[in-house]
Amino acid sequence: MEIIKPKPAREIKSVSQFIDYIMRWRRAGEKPTAFRGQSFYGWPMKPKIFRKGFNIYENEGQAIRDVISLHPKEFDDDKTMFDRLVRMQHFGLPTRLLDVTINPLVALWFASEKYTYDGDNTNIRRVAQGGRLTAYFVPVERQKYYDSDTVSCLSNLANLRIDQKDEIFKIATSSTQVDLFNEQVVVDYLFYHIGMEKPHFRKLIKPEDLLFPLYVKPKLNNKRIIAQSGAFLIYGARDYTPSTNPTPIPARSVFIPSSAKERIRQELETLGIHESTIFPDIERTSKFVTLRYQNALNDRANALI
Repeated sequence: MEIIKPKPAREIKSVSQFIDYIMRWRRAGEKPTAFRGQSFYGWPMKPKIFRKGFNIYENEGQAIRDVISLHPKEFDDDKTMFDRLVRMQHFGLPTRLLDVTINPLVALWFASEKYTYDGDNTNIRRVAQGGRLTAYFVPVERQKYYDSDTVSCLSNLANLRIDQKDEIFKIATSSTQVDLFNEQVVVDYLFYHIGMEKPHFRKLIKPEDLLFPLYVKPKLNNKRIIAQSGAFLIYGARDYTPSTNPTPIPARSVFIPSSAKERIRQELETLGIHESTIFPDIERTSKFVTLRYQNALNDRANALI
């Protein structure tokens, strides 16, 4: 049965209330690094590839090659595995990336999307559900740029077979000696893939770097990343647990009641945060314009009643 996260204790029912909440953090000297909004509060905050029902993690490398082989020109400008993962995330393939944003209002837009539960947990009613918005306070040592060697290590895990990933994480979890870890045969497979994009990469990986997520600042070479002020958390081990992380990523969440979602979306639209600006492609813009005129027609009809 699907595991459902509990509702956050604090509720947010308007944009102004949310902004005031964030400003309290800043006045207290706490500045969030990034935000993520989800339309359902109960979903775990982890990459889609780690969630049940997709079967992509077990076939990760093959799935990536399938996409590239069918659409090679889309990846011509991608120099690293991280670049390719970002593009695949953009096109909807489950990856080891988790989308976040540095703009709290963008995260609020995603958290206020309408959602009716359709999972298999019988304790959750199949009615409109509230959302969750999470703020991440990422320690400096876990913040990296797109060209980081550690990011290359985590990204290229995607090229390994499932048995290789299982073995490398098992060794990394139990290993206390860096040199011994790097002498393992299975680590050579990872070195090979890293070397394909970084020929001068020094064959030295800290095993703990493969276990815990990093915050990554990407290249702003994608219209959607620019529009959403996007960034990513990249994960290594599927069975990562915050309690085992020596440098965890602190996070705070708020609950967006389903009854407040429409109001919040309307308020965000007046601030220029809407579907057409979040997804800057002609299909989404056309959808947004169509809905705007439909809503205007409905408003006039209601006024005549």
